[in-house]
Amino acid sequence: MRAALLVLTIVAASFLVHSWAAFNCFKTPEGKRRCACIGDVNCSEMRKSDNCKSDLQCDNGQLGAVICSCEARRI
Repeated sequence: MRAALLVLTIVAASFLVHSWAAFNCFKTPEGKRRCACIGDVNCSEMRKSDNCKSDLQCDNGQLGAVICSCEARRI
């Protein structure tokens, strides 16, 4: 639950700053690289982008929209 809240906060902040972004890849406070998205369309775009090196992990929409995240590839 704590990780989901962190992802939600980061994704929400990224949408406020970059409203054009379908998804956001970032470094967590623990130093891991993650990508996250909100909604089916944005998460579909993230899935197609090849930025994820792990399968998407999605919640069941309890917060009003599906939120997904994955471990990001290193650049």
